Amino acid sequence: MPFNLLLFPLVGGYYILIRFRYLRYVQYRLENQRVLLNSAFAGIMLLGVCFLLRAFFISFFPETVTQLSELLPIHTPYFGTTSLSLFVAVAATEFANLFINRLSAIKKAISTSGNEFELLLSSSFFDAHLLQFTMDSGKFYIGWVKELPKPFTTSYIRITPAFSGYRNEKKELVFTTQYLTVYASYIDDGSVENANELKTDLVLKADKINSISFFNMDMYNRFNPVQE
Repeated sequence: MPFNLLLFPLVGGYYILIRFRYLRYVQYRLENQRVLLNSAFAGIMLLGVCFLLRAFFISFFPETVTQLSELLPIHTPYFGTTSLSLFVAVAATEFANLFINRLSAIKKAISTSGNEFELLLSSSFFDAHLLQFTMDSGKFYIGWVKELPKPFTTSYIRITPAFSGYRNEKKELVFTTQYLTVYASYIDDGSVENANELKTDLVLKADKINSISFFNMDMYNRFNPVQE
């Protein structure tokens, strides 16, 4: 087999890694050399599957295989089998993705390979936990993650704010804005049906976040009984 024909299964293996939802988000964290090595392994397995398919069709449909071979633009040995590997990779991957929920794939990738930052974002998005984001400017925002970004490529975070304020010279939280009562007033007077219609989402730049943690108002009041 000419070695240049191995380009087809190699590209097919790479396509599976970057497109199949249960694999693609994990690949974002790996080095380029590791992704290339994984693509080679996937390509080898893909080529093995295509050789099995080739043997099956030759055994049961020899005439059809001969007719298809004559239609190929290039009659180099194994050209049909190796080029078939790329077609199989694309078709099988896209077909499988039809039955895989994007969010469930992201959640699984974060749960298996995510760092602490990504695990907190996932917890807020899926379980509605309040998170406190302290910015490097000293301002803080407390809210829910509105949109879960792709794992390992987080540059911006979209949140629905509940509170905001700043830290004073003693590093204590000083609340300046309470969003929940505003949301409730719009819903009570019938202006909107839910808070999402108010378009109050905030987009935070990830590299400007100094710290992130869970926030529980009851626990905060227990630690700070004087403040409301």
